[in-house]
Amino acid sequence: MLGPSRDLHGPAQSRAVRDLFQSLFIAELLSPSPKLWFFFAWISDIEVIDNSARQFASIQSDWPSAPIRLSEVLRALLSRGQQVRLIIREHGHNEYFIAKLQTLKAIFGDQVRWTIEKDFHAKGLLGADYFLSGSMNLTLNGISINGEHLVLRTDPASVAEQTIELESRWEGLLK
Repeated sequence: MLGPSRDLHGPAQSRAVRDLFQSLFIAELLSPSPKLWFFFAWISDIEVIDNSARQFASIQSDWPSAPIRLSEVLRALLSRGQQVRLIIREHGHNEYFIAKLQTLKAIFGDQVRWTIEKDFHAKGLLGADYFLSGSMNLTLNGISINGEHLVLRTDPASVAEQTIELESRWEGLLK
């Protein structure tokens, strides 16, 4: 039997998209996947968790009462021992985020690895028990403005298929 899946469309469902990312990242902080894969042609250090009311203080006590950026979430995941892998397109837009990754690599070493590919265009996020994919880049425009489509799959066969694909195709190319 297949697990539930969910389709989201932007920008009409941009709030639902933000809520989904927040839920996925909080779930990862509570029960980290052994390896978390990010693959986005364009990626930004966007706000991904709303901690304005400090509702996540018991999960990450040093977070301020403010929105939390992706790099801060990655730091928290890495501090819990999670492996993070990224595939990013070679593009000037991504340079700021790659600089954030280099800072994290200096602290956490090979727990965080990535590759930069000239013509990479796929988009998605893969954890141990979910696969999120679609046309959306992990940017402010991708989440809030552009007409995007995302599909969340939780059925084990889809997750396993994507895990095999990413591991076999990309793991050896990561730095």
